[in-house]
Amino acid sequence: MTQFSNQIWPDNRNFALCLTHDVDRVKKSYQYFTYFAKTLRPYHLLSMFLKEEPYWNFEKIMDLERKHDVKSTFFFLNEKKKTRMLSPKDFLLRYGRYDIHDPKIVEVICKLYSDDWEIGVHGSYDSFKNKDLLRQEKKELEEIVGDDIIGIRQHYLNLENKKTWKFQQEAGFRYDSSFGFRTKIGFRDNKYLPFHPFNNSAFLVIPLAIMDSALFDSSIDLNDAWKRCKRLIEQTEKQHSLLTVLWHQRVFNEKEFPGWSKIYEKIIIECKKRNAWVATTGEIAKWYGEK
Repeated sequence: MTQFSNQIWPDNRNFALCLTHDVDRVKKSYQYFTYFAKTLRPYHLLSMFLKEEPYWNFEKIMDLERKHDVKSTFFFLNEKKKTRMLSPKDFLLRYGRYDIHDPKIVEVICKLYSDDWEIGVHGSYDSFKNKDLLRQEKKELEEIVGDDIIGIRQHYLNLENKKTWKFQQEAGFRYDSSFGFRTKIGFRDNKYLPFHPFNNSAFLVIPLAIMDSALFDSSIDLNDAWKRCKRLIEQTEKQHSLLTVLWHQRVFNEKEFPGWSKIYEKIIIECKKRNAWVATTGEIAKWYGEK
């Protein structure tokens, strides 16, 4: 196993933690019923009558991260493909999605951006194989923030590896953070550090190591989930490498996802205790560009 020098991170930090959030949905829709069927918790049916939207947790995340003096990247989805009602897969993928031009969405994107959180594109489901679609989604998000968008993560981590990365590069992105597992945690193909997929190119791939759903769906309980996260933190520290984590913004509601946000916070606390550099994906890409 390759060992890496601890000099690769700013201020001689031992390793790095990269914090990210994919914004897939901002409102519950069919989940009222599917989550009730899965958990048998009456709350999920009763939540239809709540005044607050359970998935709108942006301020919670900002407050939590301010508390620990860290920032993260939010990847926003712009899914335009219409739902075909006779296609169950299409229905589950696309029903209840938000409009990125909705004034409330625009407001929260601009608020995050103005307060120095990074904004990235969460490439729509089919965009990983469509360069024009990638370019359009980048352009529309740039018009909202009034600045260049440099990063992307594909929805469902859809990738055709070098083909997708080439499309992303040609669309104007400087990095991708889709390279990871959908159903388990860890370092895919033993990629502990960002890498350049093309020779003589600055385009960077920032691997993903922990996604919330993959972690909790494969863990016995919260204690098991934390033990597995801690082992990955220890592994990352030993390799002086990078741990990129993805917590969807919807899971920061304790009634909806009990304990999930607490594990996210424990990861931050543990990594900072171990002298990690905590950064956004954009800061990671910038650091690699300046090395």
